[in-house]
Amino acid sequence: MTRPRIAVLGAGVTGVCASLELARRGHAVDLYDERVEAMTGASGNNEGKIHLGLVYARDPSMQSAQTMIQGAVHFLSCLRRWTDMRPDDLPLSTPYFYAVHEGTMASVEALEAHYRGCQRLLAEACASTGLAYLGRDRTLLVERLSRAEAAKVVSSDYCLAAFRTSERALDPRVLARRLRDALAATPRVRFIASAEVLRVAWTDRDRLRVTWRQNGVENTETYDHVANALWEGRLRIDGGLGLIPERPWLYRYKIGGWLPHQLGSTAVPSLTLVLGPFGDVVNLGDRGVYICWYPTGMIGSSGDMTPPKWETSLALADRRVILQQSYEELVKRCPALRSLRYMEREVDAKGGVIFAWGQTDIQAADSRLHTRHEIGIHSVRSYHSLNTGKYTMGPYLGYKTAERILGIS
Repeated sequence: MTRPRIAVLGAGVTGVCASLELARRGHAVDLYDERVEAMTGASGNNEGKIHLGLVYARDPSMQSAQTMIQGAVHFLSCLRRWTDMRPDDLPLSTPYFYAVHEGTMASVEALEAHYRGCQRLLAEACASTGLAYLGRDRTLLVERLSRAEAAKVVSSDYCLAAFRTSERALDPRVLARRLRDALAATPRVRFIASAEVLRVAWTDRDRLRVTWRQNGVENTETYDHVANALWEGRLRIDGGLGLIPERPWLYRYKIGGWLPHQLGSTAVPSLTLVLGPFGDVVNLGDRGVYICWYPTGMIGSSGDMTPPKWETSLALADRRVILQQSYEELVKRCPALRSLRYMEREVDAKGGVIFAWGQTDIQAADSRLHTRHEIGIHSVRSYHSLNTGKYTMGPYLGYKTAERILGIS
């Protein structure tokens, strides 16, 4: 039997996982990316949270929470298809606290009710799948702290309340290395690096022609299936096939990064500030601490088909300044951060593009950025466009993409 020729565009987490799953099932894959290495864009530069829906309290339907939980409970089981990672191998953060910031768009009581809904959804997902969150938990801890307990975590000058949860992040840099190693050990995947995908077009024979530029030279290959897992370039390639979204979208560029301090489990809390001026502090133990303060770190947005080249237009020194400003804002809200000195020459300040449906940013109460359930795989014949939505969904949607290509789902 002749196997189909398959191309995957974009070597972020979803594209890599789709390629590994197809290879696992005996298929050869050409994986294209404009970078020299896989998973060195947004997939390797984020807070790494494996979401249980807690931040999506502005979605009263609970569909965003349900979607994230589906990705979260499958996260490790999917990874174990392509790596030897077990629960104890995951480079996890300490469990998250959620702090309710002044000016919140949802009251403390409304947030608590939403968190109870997330608890129910996780329990249902684990019961129906037989899986556990990160191979560990079948229940979600949500515990409102007393005023005295909250004061040990966040400043009462800025925060109205705090909750202890069992949600976690993992270090995306470590996972990126493990998946790159899996790619290198998989001969059925041909990684075509430094390849800028220019366009995809249907041929007269109902196949798909991919055109890309590498080292200044244009090349073409023809495939039976193409999965478009590009991040910044996905809409542009879709548009070349006449697939224009019927809803508005927004690209955003956010600066965050890692401080190299080696931390104990109680030195600094893993913390998300909600619901309005978002911020994250992630205690990754001996791998350092990740920080991002959205009002400072979000430096650009665009509703164009292709967003600006923010990454190449911003020097490392500028990213470090933005990260330091974010750190100074977070210190005001998280007193434990005062124990960490911001060492400019040692911080790893990174930028990452965020894509979501909607036109207005998160400070608008009716912004569609507060939802993430309208994501997934959109297929037109043998062309498949992948909207991952959040990092949490990457492995699961990669697995489901492989099944879609092979006609299983």
